[in-house]
Amino acid sequence: MAVKVTVTNMQRAQAAWGEDMPPWVRLLAAAADATNQRKAGEKIKRNASYVSRILNRDYAGSYEEAERLVRAAWGNEDVLCPVWNDSIPLASCMNLRRKKGFPQNSVENLYYQTCPTCPNNTDVAQDQIDEAASCAA
Repeated sequence: MAVKVTVTNMQRAQAAWGEDMPPWVRLLAAAADATNQRKAGEKIKRNASYVSRILNRDYAGSYEEAERLVRAAWGNEDVLCPVWNDSIPLASCMNLRRKKGFPQNSVENLYYQTCPTCPNNTDVAQDQIDEAASCAA
């Protein structure tokens, strides 16, 4: 009789990343072990295959974007929002700046105007932020 060997997501990640495994990959592996890869992927608005490729260090895309998504979902990190001059969750920051369409009210308009040049905005290159700041001066 064959014995079924179960390998956890954390074990897969440790095998693929070795000593170089960053903390955010550990967060993703722990989340996938707590539920499953599909549910972990849904939390970051990606699919199970995406999670698997990240954990197996076999992803051809941007690991920086994957890190941002994972840290926003499970990192419990806050950033200083220039709109409110106060801390807000990283997940909220990302959701607000990535909102599509035109602002529907005055608060959305504040984000619409501020987010493109915000230092927390990792969606644009730093040289674009510096250029926009110099144009505003």
